[in-house]
Amino acid sequence: MTAPPSQLLQGEPPLHGVGHAEGLDRQFIERVGIVVGRGAACGPAWLDDKGTPRQVVWVPEGYLEAGARPTSGGIPILCPYPGRLATTTIEFEGRRFDLEPKDKLGRPIHGLVHERPWRVTAREAATVTAEYQLSREAPDLLSRWPADFRLVVTWALAPRSLTCDLHLTALGRMPAALGLHPYFPLPLSPGGDAAACRLDVPARQWQPQKDWLPSGPILPAERRVAFPGSVPIGSLEYDDVFTDLVAQGGIVTSRYVDPAGGIALRVEQDAGCGTIVLFTPPHRRSVCIEPYTCLPGDATFDPARGWRILDAGAELHCRMTLVLEEHASSG
Repeated sequence: MTAPPSQLLQGEPPLHGVGHAEGLDRQFIERVGIVVGRGAACGPAWLDDKGTPRQVVWVPEGYLEAGARPTSGGIPILCPYPGRLATTTIEFEGRRFDLEPKDKLGRPIHGLVHERPWRVTAREAATVTAEYQLSREAPDLLSRWPADFRLVVTWALAPRSLTCDLHLTALGRMPAALGLHPYFPLPLSPGGDAAACRLDVPARQWQPQKDWLPSGPILPAERRVAFPGSVPIGSLEYDDVFTDLVAQGGIVTSRYVDPAGGIALRVEQDAGCGTIVLFTPPHRRSVCIEPYTCLPGDATFDPARGWRILDAGAELHCRMTLVLEEHASSG
Protein backbone atom coordinates (compact mmCIF):
# COMPACT_ATOMS: atom_id res chain seq x y z
CA MET A 1 0.00 0.00 0.00
CA THR A 2 1.92 3.05 -1.25
CA ALA A 3 -0.68 5.83 -1.44
CA PRO A 4 -3.17 6.85 1.26
CA PRO A 5 -6.64 5.67 0.26
CA SER A 6 -9.29 8.18 1.31
CA GLN A 7 -11.91 5.50 1.90
CA LEU A 8 -10.23 3.84 4.91
CA LEU A 9 -12.43 5.63 7.43
CA GLN A 10 -15.60 5.45 5.38
CA GLY A 11 -16.45 1.81 6.05
CA GLU A 12 -19.11 0.91 8.57
CA PRO A 13 -18.24 -1.25 11.59
CA PRO A 14 -17.70 -4.02 12.47
CA LEU A 15 -14.52 -4.40 10.41
CA HIS A 16 -12.81 -1.11 9.75
CA GLY A 17 -13.16 2.62 9.94
CA VAL A 18 -14.82 4.84 12.50
CA GLY A 19 -18.20 4.48 10.86
CA HIS A 20 -19.46 7.85 9.70
CA ALA A 21 -16.69 10.42 9.52
CA GLU A 22 -18.61 13.43 10.88
CA GLY A 23 -16.32 15.79 12.76
CA LEU A 24 -13.09 14.52 11.23
CA ASP A 25 -11.06 16.75 8.97
CA ARG A 26 -10.02 15.58 5.53
CA GLN A 27 -6.38 15.13 6.49
CA PHE A 28 -7.26 12.54 9.13
CA ILE A 29 -9.60 10.70 6.76
CA GLU A 30 -6.93 10.56 4.04
CA ARG A 31 -3.90 9.79 6.21
CA VAL A 32 -4.98 7.34 8.95
CA GLY A 33 -7.01 4.15 8.99
CA ILE A 34 -8.34 3.16 12.44
CA VAL A 35 -9.59 -0.43 12.53
CA VAL A 36 -12.24 0.09 15.19
CA GLY A 37 -13.99 -3.13 14.31
CA ARG A 38 -10.88 -5.16 15.18
CA GLY A 39 -8.96 -3.92 18.19
CA ALA A 40 -9.09 -0.17 17.41
CA ALA A 41 -5.64 -0.64 15.88
CA CYS A 42 -4.12 1.93 13.61
CA GLY A 43 -3.96 0.52 10.11
CA PRO A 44 -1.84 2.12 7.40
CA ALA A 45 -0.84 5.71 8.17
CA TRP A 46 0.97 8.51 6.36
CA LEU A 47 2.74 11.61 7.70
CA ASP A 48 3.82 14.72 5.83
CA ASP A 49 7.28 14.70 4.26
CA LYS A 50 7.83 18.16 2.71
CA GLY A 51 4.32 18.19 1.32
CA THR A 52 4.30 14.54 0.23
CA PRO A 53 2.52 11.78 2.21
CA ARG A 54 5.08 9.28 3.53
CA GLN A 55 3.80 5.93 4.76
CA VAL A 56 5.04 5.33 8.30
CA VAL A 57 2.81 2.45 9.42
CA TRP A 58 3.06 -0.74 7.36
CA VAL A 59 0.33 -3.31 6.79
CA PRO A 60 0.35 -6.48 4.67
CA GLU A 61 -1.99 -6.96 1.75
CA GLY A 62 -5.47 -7.84 2.95
CA TYR A 63 -4.94 -6.39 6.44
CA LEU A 64 -8.35 -4.70 6.40
CA GLU A 65 -10.14 -7.89 5.41
CA ALA A 66 -12.08 -9.85 7.99
CA GLY A 67 -9.78 -12.88 8.03
CA ALA A 68 -6.52 -10.98 8.54
CA ARG A 69 -4.37 -11.62 11.61
CA PRO A 70 -4.74 -8.51 13.80
CA THR A 71 -1.08 -8.45 14.86
CA SER A 72 0.40 -8.89 11.36
CA GLY A 73 0.72 -5.15 10.73
CA GLY A 74 -0.51 -1.71 11.71
CA ILE A 75 -0.29 -0.70 15.37
CA PRO A 76 -2.21 -3.27 17.42
CA ILE A 77 -3.07 -2.48 21.06
CA LEU A 78 -1.95 -5.11 23.58
CA CYS A 79 -3.75 -5.42 26.94
CA PRO A 80 -3.90 -6.63 29.73
CA TYR A 81 -0.65 -8.41 28.82
CA PRO A 82 1.67 -7.62 25.89
CA GLY A 83 3.73 -10.42 24.41
CA ARG A 84 3.48 -14.00 25.58
CA LEU A 85 2.69 -15.60 28.90
CA ALA A 86 4.46 -18.84 29.76
CA THR A 87 1.34 -20.91 30.30
CA THR A 88 -2.38 -20.87 29.54
CA THR A 89 -3.18 -21.29 33.25
CA ILE A 90 -2.42 -18.28 35.43
CA GLU A 91 -2.82 -17.78 39.17
CA PHE A 92 -3.58 -14.51 40.92
CA GLU A 93 -4.12 -14.19 44.67
CA GLY A 94 -5.28 -17.77 45.06
CA ARG A 95 -7.51 -17.93 41.98
CA ARG A 96 -6.83 -19.74 38.72
CA PHE A 97 -7.72 -18.50 35.24
CA ASP A 98 -7.49 -20.22 31.87
CA LEU A 99 -6.32 -18.32 28.81
CA GLU A 100 -6.55 -19.44 25.21
CA PRO A 101 -3.51 -20.88 23.44
CA LYS A 102 -2.66 -18.50 20.60
CA ASP A 103 0.95 -18.78 19.45
CA LYS A 104 2.40 -21.72 17.54
CA LEU A 105 3.65 -23.29 20.78
CA GLY A 106 0.22 -23.10 22.40
CA ARG A 107 0.71 -20.10 24.66
CA PRO A 108 -1.33 -16.92 25.25
CA ILE A 109 -0.08 -13.87 23.40
CA HIS A 110 -0.88 -10.14 23.25
CA GLY A 111 -3.89 -9.92 25.54
CA LEU A 112 -7.66 -9.77 25.21
CA VAL A 113 -8.48 -6.60 23.26
CA HIS A 114 -6.86 -6.78 19.82
CA GLU A 115 -9.30 -9.15 18.11
CA ARG A 116 -12.67 -7.67 19.12
CA PRO A 117 -14.71 -4.62 18.02
CA TRP A 118 -14.41 -1.42 20.05
CA ARG A 119 -16.86 1.50 20.34
CA VAL A 120 -16.11 4.98 19.02
CA THR A 121 -16.90 7.50 21.78
CA ALA A 122 -15.59 10.76 20.32
CA ARG A 123 -14.51 12.31 17.02
CA GLU A 124 -12.84 15.66 16.64
CA ALA A 125 -11.04 17.26 13.70
CA ALA A 126 -7.87 15.19 14.01
CA THR A 127 -8.61 12.68 16.77
CA VAL A 128 -10.63 9.52 17.26
CA THR A 129 -11.36 8.05 20.69
CA ALA A 130 -12.59 4.49 21.18
CA GLU A 131 -13.37 2.38 24.23
CA TYR A 132 -13.28 -1.30 25.13
CA GLN A 133 -14.76 -2.78 28.30
CA LEU A 134 -14.12 -6.48 28.71
CA SER A 135 -17.55 -7.32 30.14
CA ARG A 136 -19.35 -5.42 27.38
CA GLU A 137 -17.24 -6.01 24.25
CA ALA A 138 -16.16 -9.57 25.11
CA PRO A 139 -18.27 -11.00 27.97
CA ASP A 140 -17.16 -14.51 27.01
CA LEU A 141 -13.60 -13.54 28.04
CA LEU A 142 -14.52 -12.09 31.44
CA SER A 143 -13.83 -15.36 33.24
CA ARG A 144 -10.32 -15.49 31.78
CA TRP A 145 -8.91 -12.50 33.72
CA PRO A 146 -9.04 -11.60 37.42
CA ALA A 147 -11.26 -8.53 36.90
CA ASP A 148 -13.16 -6.49 34.39
CA PHE A 149 -11.43 -3.42 32.94
CA ARG A 150 -12.03 -0.47 30.65
CA LEU A 151 -9.45 0.65 28.08
CA VAL A 152 -9.69 3.96 26.20
CA VAL A 153 -7.53 4.84 23.20
CA THR A 154 -7.17 8.22 21.50
CA TRP A 155 -5.44 8.43 18.14
CA ALA A 156 -4.35 12.00 17.29
CA LEU A 157 -2.86 13.19 14.00
CA ALA A 158 -0.71 16.23 13.25
CA PRO A 159 0.99 16.86 9.89
CA ARG A 160 4.25 15.15 10.94
CA SER A 161 3.17 13.15 13.98
CA LEU A 162 0.77 10.46 15.14
CA THR A 163 0.05 9.89 18.84
CA CYS A 164 -1.59 6.98 20.63
CA ASP A 165 -2.81 7.52 24.20
CA LEU A 166 -3.94 4.49 26.19
CA HIS A 167 -5.77 4.74 29.53
CA LEU A 168 -6.63 1.52 31.36
CA THR A 169 -8.97 1.56 34.36
CA ALA A 170 -9.30 -1.56 36.52
CA LEU A 171 -12.85 -2.37 37.57
CA GLY A 172 -11.62 -4.86 40.17
CA ARG A 173 -8.27 -5.95 41.59
CA MET A 174 -6.10 -7.27 38.76
CA PRO A 175 -2.60 -7.45 37.26
CA ALA A 176 -2.12 -5.16 34.29
CA ALA A 177 0.32 -4.22 31.56
CA LEU A 178 0.02 -2.38 28.26
CA GLY A 179 1.84 -2.49 24.97
CA LEU A 180 1.78 -1.35 21.35
CA HIS A 181 3.07 -3.30 18.35
CA PRO A 182 3.84 -0.78 15.57
CA TYR A 183 5.09 -1.98 12.19
CA PHE A 184 7.20 0.48 10.18
CA PRO A 185 7.97 0.07 6.45
CA LEU A 186 11.45 -1.29 5.71
CA PRO A 187 12.96 0.76 4.16
CA LEU A 188 11.15 3.93 5.20
CA SER A 189 11.60 5.66 1.82
CA PRO A 190 10.89 4.23 -1.65
CA GLY A 191 14.09 2.93 -3.19
CA GLY A 192 15.90 2.98 0.13
CA ASP A 193 18.38 0.34 1.26
CA ALA A 194 16.76 -1.79 3.95
CA ALA A 195 20.06 -3.17 5.22
CA ALA A 196 21.51 0.34 5.56
CA CYS A 197 18.59 1.60 7.64
CA ARG A 198 19.55 2.13 11.26
CA LEU A 199 17.99 1.63 14.68
CA ASP A 200 18.89 3.85 17.61
CA VAL A 201 17.44 2.43 20.83
CA PRO A 202 18.43 3.86 24.25
CA ALA A 203 18.49 0.51 26.04
CA ARG A 204 21.14 -0.59 28.52
CA GLN A 205 19.92 -4.12 29.25
CA TRP A 206 18.70 -7.14 27.31
CA GLN A 207 16.57 -10.09 28.40
CA PRO A 208 17.76 -13.28 26.67
CA GLN A 209 14.97 -15.58 25.51
CA LYS A 210 14.42 -19.18 24.53
CA ASP A 211 11.32 -20.03 22.53
CA TRP A 212 10.23 -16.38 23.04
CA LEU A 213 10.20 -16.63 26.84
CA PRO A 214 12.74 -15.20 29.33
CA SER A 215 15.82 -17.41 29.71
CA GLY A 216 18.46 -16.57 32.27
CA PRO A 217 19.37 -13.25 33.88
CA ILE A 218 19.10 -9.83 32.30
CA LEU A 219 22.40 -8.89 30.63
CA PRO A 220 24.00 -5.71 29.27
CA ALA A 221 22.39 -4.81 25.95
CA GLU A 222 25.79 -4.81 24.25
CA ARG A 223 25.85 -8.60 24.64
CA ARG A 224 23.18 -8.65 21.91
CA VAL A 225 23.71 -5.41 19.96
CA ALA A 226 25.55 -2.11 20.47
CA PHE A 227 22.78 -0.33 22.39
CA PRO A 228 22.44 2.32 23.57
CA GLY A 229 23.45 3.71 20.20
CA SER A 230 22.77 3.50 16.48
CA VAL A 231 23.24 0.24 14.56
CA PRO A 232 22.48 -0.80 10.96
CA ILE A 233 19.66 -3.28 10.53
CA GLY A 234 21.81 -5.25 8.11
CA SER A 235 20.80 -8.89 7.78
CA LEU A 236 20.29 -9.50 11.51
CA GLU A 237 17.00 -10.89 12.73
CA TYR A 238 15.52 -9.51 15.92
CA ASP A 239 12.80 -10.67 18.27
CA ASP A 240 14.45 -9.29 21.38
CA VAL A 241 13.48 -7.65 24.64
CA PHE A 242 15.38 -4.59 25.87
CA THR A 243 14.99 -2.67 29.13
CA ASP A 244 16.68 -0.18 31.46
CA LEU A 245 15.84 2.55 28.98
CA VAL A 246 17.44 5.99 29.04
CA ALA A 247 14.79 8.71 29.44
CA GLN A 248 15.04 12.46 29.16
CA GLY A 249 12.29 14.59 30.63
CA GLY A 250 10.18 11.48 31.25
CA ILE A 251 10.35 10.42 27.58
CA VAL A 252 12.24 7.52 26.01
CA THR A 253 13.21 8.30 22.41
CA SER A 254 14.19 5.71 19.79
CA ARG A 255 14.87 6.43 16.13
CA TYR A 256 14.48 4.46 12.95
CA VAL A 257 16.67 6.12 10.32
CA ASP A 258 16.61 5.73 6.54
CA PRO A 259 19.87 7.37 5.39
CA ALA A 260 19.09 7.05 1.68
CA GLY A 261 15.82 8.88 2.09
CA GLY A 262 17.22 11.49 4.46
CA ILE A 263 14.39 10.83 6.90
CA ALA A 264 13.92 9.30 10.32
CA LEU A 265 10.97 8.18 12.40
CA ARG A 266 11.28 9.27 16.00
CA VAL A 267 9.48 6.91 18.39
CA GLU A 268 8.67 8.49 21.75
CA GLN A 269 7.22 6.57 24.69
CA ASP A 270 6.50 7.38 28.31
CA ALA A 271 9.28 6.45 30.70
CA GLY A 272 6.64 4.25 32.37
CA CYS A 273 6.84 2.06 29.27
CA GLY A 274 10.12 0.62 30.47
CA THR A 275 10.58 -2.09 27.85
CA ILE A 276 11.14 -2.15 24.10
CA VAL A 277 10.65 -5.26 21.98
CA LEU A 278 12.61 -5.07 18.74
CA PHE A 279 11.23 -7.31 15.99
CA THR A 280 12.10 -7.87 12.35
CA PRO A 281 9.45 -10.07 10.71
CA PRO A 282 10.82 -12.87 8.49
CA HIS A 283 9.44 -11.21 5.34
CA ARG A 284 11.82 -8.24 5.96
CA ARG A 285 9.29 -5.68 4.72
CA SER A 286 8.86 -4.01 8.10
CA VAL A 287 10.53 -3.46 11.45
CA CYS A 288 8.92 -3.06 14.88
CA ILE A 289 9.94 -0.95 17.88
CA GLU A 290 7.34 -1.96 20.47
CA PRO A 291 6.83 -0.09 23.77
CA TYR A 292 5.67 -2.25 26.69
CA THR A 293 5.04 -1.38 30.32
CA CYS A 294 6.43 -4.75 31.45
CA LEU A 295 8.96 -7.40 30.49
CA PRO A 296 6.93 -10.01 28.59
CA GLY A 297 6.85 -13.73 29.26
CA ASP A 298 6.38 -13.68 33.03
CA ALA A 299 3.20 -15.25 34.43
CA THR A 300 3.89 -14.36 38.08
CA PHE A 301 2.96 -10.68 37.56
CA ASP A 302 6.14 -9.56 39.28
CA PRO A 303 6.18 -5.76 39.86
CA ALA A 304 9.97 -5.90 39.55
CA ARG A 305 9.41 -6.81 35.90
CA GLY A 306 7.03 -3.91 35.31
CA TRP A 307 3.68 -5.47 36.18
CA ARG A 308 1.17 -3.26 37.98
CA ILE A 309 -1.31 -4.66 40.49
CA LEU A 310 -4.32 -2.35 40.23
CA ASP A 311 -7.18 -2.00 42.70
CA ALA A 312 -10.64 -1.10 41.45
CA GLY A 313 -10.54 2.40 40.02
CA ALA A 314 -6.76 2.51 39.63
CA GLU A 315 -5.33 3.40 36.22
CA LEU A 316 -2.41 2.59 33.96
CA HIS A 317 -1.32 4.85 31.13
CA CYS A 318 0.83 4.39 28.03
CA ARG A 319 1.59 6.94 25.33
CA MET A 320 3.53 6.65 22.08
CA THR A 321 4.18 9.38 19.51
CA LEU A 322 5.63 8.86 16.04
CA VAL A 323 7.35 11.90 14.53
CA LEU A 324 8.66 12.05 10.97
CA GLU A 325 11.80 14.17 10.80
CA GLU A 326 14.60 15.00 8.41
CA HIS A 327 17.90 13.22 8.86
CA ALA A 328 21.20 14.52 7.58
CA SER A 329 23.57 11.73 6.55
CA SER A 330 26.89 11.76 8.37
CA GLY A 331 28.51 10.71 5.13
